Amino acid sequence: MAKQLRLDVAQLTDVGRRREHNEDNMAYVIPKDMQVMAAKGSLFIVADGMGGHAAGEVASEIAVDTVSNVYYQDDSEDVAVALVHAIKRANAAIHQRAAENMLRSGMGTTCVAAVLRANTAYIANVGDSRAYLVRGGQVKQVSQDHSWVAEQVRAGLLTEDQARTHAQRNVITRSLGTQPDVDIDIFTEPLEEGDSLVLCTDGLSGLVTEEELQRIINQFLPQESVYHLVERANENGGPDNITAIVIHVNEVGWEPPGLRHPVHIGGRETDEDTTLVGGKAVGMTSPMPPRAANGYGAPPHLSTGPLLPREEITVPQPTFARSRSRLFYPTLALLLLFIVTLTAGGVYYFLLKPAPNIDQSLQQAQQLITRAGGETTTHPESALQDLASAQHILRTLPATQLNDAQHRQLTTLQSTLTQRVKVAIVTYNRQYGITSLPCSSTTTSAINTNSTNTLPKTIVSIADNQKPLFYTLGEDSNLYRVDQVGNQYSVQSHLNTSGQVLGVVADGSKLLTLIAQPGQGNTATKYSIAQIPAGQTNVKLSKEIDARQIANGMVPRLITAWDNDVYIVFASSQGTSSATIIDYDSTKLTMKQKPVSVSTAIVSIAAFPNGQLFLLVGDGSVQSLQFAGQGPQSLPAAVVMPHPLPAVVSATQQDYTQATPVPTVAVPTSQNGPFPLQASNRGTLSASSSNGTPHLYIADATNHRILDLTMAGSAGGTSTPTAKSVTPAPTNAGGGTSTSNNITLQLNQQYVSSSLLSAVRNVAVDPVSGATVYVLTQSQNSAATLRLVSINTGPNSCV
Repeated sequence: MAKQLRLDVAQLTDVGRRREHNEDNMAYVIPKDMQVMAAKGSLFIVADGMGGHAAGEVASEIAVDTVSNVYYQDDSEDVAVALVHAIKRANAAIHQRAAENMLRSGMGTTCVAAVLRANTAYIANVGDSRAYLVRGGQVKQVSQDHSWVAEQVRAGLLTEDQARTHAQRNVITRSLGTQPDVDIDIFTEPLEEGDSLVLCTDGLSGLVTEEELQRIINQFLPQESVYHLVERANENGGPDNITAIVIHVNEVGWEPPGLRHPVHIGGRETDEDTTLVGGKAVGMTSPMPPRAANGYGAPPHLSTGPLLPREEITVPQPTFARSRSRLFYPTLALLLLFIVTLTAGGVYYFLLKPAPNIDQSLQQAQQLITRAGGETTTHPESALQDLASAQHILRTLPATQLNDAQHRQLTTLQSTLTQRVKVAIVTYNRQYGITSLPCSSTTTSAINTNSTNTLPKTIVSIADNQKPLFYTLGEDSNLYRVDQVGNQYSVQSHLNTSGQVLGVVADGSKLLTLIAQPGQGNTATKYSIAQIPAGQTNVKLSKEIDARQIANGMVPRLITAWDNDVYIVFASSQGTSSATIIDYDSTKLTMKQKPVSVSTAIVSIAAFPNGQLFLLVGDGSVQSLQFAGQGPQSLPAAVVMPHPLPAVVSATQQDYTQATPVPTVAVPTSQNGPFPLQASNRGTLSASSSNGTPHLYIADATNHRILDLTMAGSAGGTSTPTAKSVTPAPTNAGGGTSTSNNITLQLNQQYVSSSLLSAVRNVAVDPVSGATVYVLTQSQNSAATLRLVSINTGPNSCV
């Protein structure tokens, strides 16, 4: 019986220590059908996405899904050709998706894929994700990085040590989706029993040395080694998403000699040492040539055009002739008849179809525009629907067939339509509490990081002599003061915290921080809570967290506070959907109440008075937990709204023109709640008090908006309060929610902007007035440019 390829595989992805969400994707396919396994082998793929507005995550997902499906649908027996075809299809799909949505313009992804068939590994690569081959005590980087620093190394302009720390080390020169076509590197490696292949993103390869990788792979099984690789990358800082697939070859397979490969004209049959892939010769049964002294080889890549003269072009091998079926000619006749019919229909459609009744179309558009004028003040969403229909009618009129009177009527209707669309947008936004930014009371200030070499991750504000004082937690886990200098903000030297700052929250005139002090050797990491008064650079009071609270892999993740209470969320380092919340005295830093455990993944947390907590959980819903009273409530309650959260119009009054498609919004058929409050799991919660009323702010990075909410019945809301006896709507909140103590919030205002709020990081509120919201946001054009957007939330202040 022929030997079959047997593999042991494990994969793992992690968001890392500094990223807010994971844009990596991975997958592998091991066919159960032995014939498919013998012909196509097993496929493994890792992709590292890039681009704002969640575009990187979309791009990497498209790459993984497309390659996994297209490769096995390709009937080519040449693995390299089929693999390249699948990756090119993924490139086209990503490029097309980006073209359909301007917010995703420029999105792309790296891609490293491997097919293991019989006794050979075929590796394809675009970008700086890597493939390593570990054999015994040796490790070899099979793929070649497509990055600026790698090109400089290959050119002899940089050393490898210089490249590792160079400021441009993350700039890649080739990726999927950014161009209509892409060149793909192809490598082949003969497999031996005991070999291991590692596919990973640069979040791992940039943090784990080849020596460490080889040691971990040889010491542990794949299920353990993949965990230790990710853990090691996090220990070294974890600045990026980390993804790895580890494949161990238990037994190599036998490749049938009859399996066909393309060969040179006049070349040998299936045992030829080399085959042609896209016009480049690739070694098929022998190892790749050794790398140059700089560590990089020069592998073949697939070009978009021919690379060889005609006499060297690959030709297919001869196949045995087959007699034609008796149905061949009848089938051919039917096909020709179908083509003739289709052609005749096309000629009729484009040349002979009746022209539209222009006067009737103009009259119909006039009626829709007139009706929209009457709906604008009461039902602006219906007015927008009618105006969109009228615009469609006007745009389908054949301009070359209109007479002068019809041209004049068309111009008048288009002008009227444009004005009524603007009025409908303004009315809709006012009616549903939506403010488009920027507005008259909005200011935008750049943040200068000076020589800190880090980017602000979150912003907080505390009161200092009746003035707001700003601090930021940097991506390097240090805490910095931020001062306003002219019309911009400047990041100053970091504070002395004696450890890595995991989280920070403002509490009146002081900062409360979570600090980690990594252990040395076998010493465990210690965690503490610390106070820093306004204007000070040193910790005033610090208390180490009881070791019992961080047992069983639980570590402090989030912190929030209100008045004399500071709440810390402990979650498993393994990323399980469970958490423990502990209430501490913010003055003494001692535990006030017994811990409460919840079975849900908490993304963000904010506190209200009287022990009321709000939790943003993994599915994007908002829940509430009550800590005051007889004891902590262990089952979170659903947070609901009396009316559905209004949809946002995609255009503003200022930017709408005659050439812009009329924006429409979907309005729920029922306006009677309650409705679950659903935001996005790419968001943060903040809380503050304005005129004695607590406000909950949700920074929704996915939908580019800030939600301002208060308890139902509070002054200033745009919704009417609901009765306490409402029947709760079903939710998908993780871990279950209490249906008897639902918390009802009402929407005060919704601030939206696809440009100013293109990549929101978090929100801070002026602790003095409580009326100004500061939004830390990333520039739409550059991830390295951050801004602080201030919004005055007072009545009638933002018009």
